[in-house]
Amino acid sequence: MPFNFDVMRKVFNEVLGMHIEIPDNPRIVSLAPSITDILHEIGVWDNVVGVSIYCNIPEKAREKPRVGAYLKVMYNRLDELEPDIIFTTTGAQRNVTFELRDKGYNVYPVKLPISLYGIIENVFEIAGVLDKVDGAISLSKEYIDILDRIKDSLSGSVYYEIDLGGPITAGKLSYIHNSLEHIGLRNIYGDQYVTWVQPDFNYVVEKNPDIILYEMKPGSNITVDQLKKIFEERGWGDIEAFKNDRIFLLKPDSLAHYGPTHFKILEDLVTRIEGTLLS
Repeated sequence: MPFNFDVMRKVFNEVLGMHIEIPDNPRIVSLAPSITDILHEIGVWDNVVGVSIYCNIPEKAREKPRVGAYLKVMYNRLDELEPDIIFTTTGAQRNVTFELRDKGYNVYPVKLPISLYGIIENVFEIAGVLDKVDGAISLSKEYIDILDRIKDSLSGSVYYEIDLGGPITAGKLSYIHNSLEHIGLRNIYGDQYVTWVQPDFNYVVEKNPDIILYEMKPGSNITVDQLKKIFEERGWGDIEAFKNDRIFLLKPDSLAHYGPTHFKILEDLVTRIEGTLLS
């Protein structure tokens, strides 16, 4: 894989335990939606030459060449793009990261956030790698302003669910839990010291949440009425959220998206819920 050696900086990556060489004006590939979002926000979009099939934020990411999924790389396409640096995340992408490194690619993994502020930290880390820290400082002020506006805007208990090949909800060590807590909602699975939890339907009935948030998986076209039928089959018909029509259907890449657009998504959700509560 060719690299641009005109101007080269070295940055240390804690996950790999080694220095990564970053050329000036690098050709960048992102294999994670959150990182693609960050690259757009910090102003290096023209350097992005390829993304994963799940990178749809910003909207114009759909125009970039696709070089693989979250867990699988199409190496023929990747080689055609001649990237100088490939960004990945940890967690489920850990094996892909080491596979890329072992094949000789210049790869930089970024840690998964466990809080809203971890998202901001990732912006700073990638900006630091690409010599864009001044822009990250300005952006962080915008994100913090959003968080200040929406802090404790709501009240009540909430159950969040996303389809990841089956129903999954967020535990205490998730940025989603932190987001819900920040806007004033009490996550009924907030006492579970894990990132993700497979929900117990009877437990949800017992906790009787005031609000249910259901995030669709990519490609899904489920409606609220269809979702209610599913919930009825689970025995959730007497839950407060069900009886009071406080079931909110979220688009794919909503709360589960942990790029900086997450802050705007969270603000829009607060506005949406507030509007329903007032109507």
